[in-house]
Amino acid sequence: MNIPTSPYPQSKLIKGIRWLTEPILDNNVGDVWSNTWADDDNLYLVGDDTFLGDDPRGRNLSIYKGEGMPPEHKVTPINDMQEFLQAVVAPWWKGAGLACIDGVLYLGLYSQSNPNELSPSRLAHNADHSSIIKSTDYGQTWSGSPDEHLANPMFPGKEFSTPFFVQYGKNYSGAMDEYVYMCSNDGGWNNWNRMMLARVLRTKIGALDRRDWEFFMAADGQNRSTWTSDVDQSGSIFEHKLHTSMTGIHYVPALDRFLMPQWGYTDLNGENPLRQTYMHLYEAPKPWGPWALVHVEEDFGNAWYNPSFPAKWFEDGGLRMWLVSSGDYMAKRVANRPDYSFCVRKLEFVL
Repeated sequence: MNIPTSPYPQSKLIKGIRWLTEPILDNNVGDVWSNTWADDDNLYLVGDDTFLGDDPRGRNLSIYKGEGMPPEHKVTPINDMQEFLQAVVAPWWKGAGLACIDGVLYLGLYSQSNPNELSPSRLAHNADHSSIIKSTDYGQTWSGSPDEHLANPMFPGKEFSTPFFVQYGKNYSGAMDEYVYMCSNDGGWNNWNRMMLARVLRTKIGALDRRDWEFFMAADGQNRSTWTSDVDQSGSIFEHKLHTSMTGIHYVPALDRFLMPQWGYTDLNGENPLRQTYMHLYEAPKPWGPWALVHVEEDFGNAWYNPSFPAKWFEDGGLRMWLVSSGDYMAKRVANRPDYSFCVRKLEFVL
């Protein structure tokens, strides 16, 4: 395996992590599983490339509800999002980040396409024309139509192509200020180059108006940030060429730190591309950094991706927590898809 060396220093606060369980998979077939803790005390999740029950037709994305605590948790589909077409109908709509803010669910979505001349490698998939949609009834109905979002996306092209929200606990209750923050990489699902950050006033997010958003430019020596409304002037919050995949950022109260799991495939040009996954876990005092390396998982799993940390499943403020991830991407090519499903695994931090 060709595990990349992180360009960031080792954390002085967190020595690493310790796994407390083996991976636990259930029968919900799909991937991504971005999630948020809502005001009704449930988790809500978006699964991509989902298969529901005995229906042989895949879905580009579906909405789920999560109840209880692992390992007795229950995840059930509540909306198969048929309006966003069936899986493998190009271009493919995909769900990215999900957040519950003041009782409203907000979902980032984008149009995915195969690697092309814009990709940083021959196996880096593309994301374009992203938008945010909202639901005031816990995912039963959503604003806008696919045709509207493709014709008039909030962030056209690769402006802000994989929108994931910074997570702040139940119903965004732990927010550090009056803004809602959202991050994105520079172009697609896997193995791109850098991360960006955007924000909008919490009182204005419901308008879903691109003009209300501003983008991180830089931070000074006291880690104070400057922002711009011009996305072309935005700066990076994180850079790792060919090893920056789509991901979210999570605030952990017990550590008073933001966690960002980065993942990627180790063999982009070898015999088994998109097969072996590694994970780098980072921490920072602000969602814009500066980032420090907490842990390297050299063998994260066969084609696993998009790790996240549901705040509802934190213990002792997040000193112990459950990681959620997609199962084996390649296993969906097998008839019974034994490992391509919702996956949880418990860890604790070593301080």
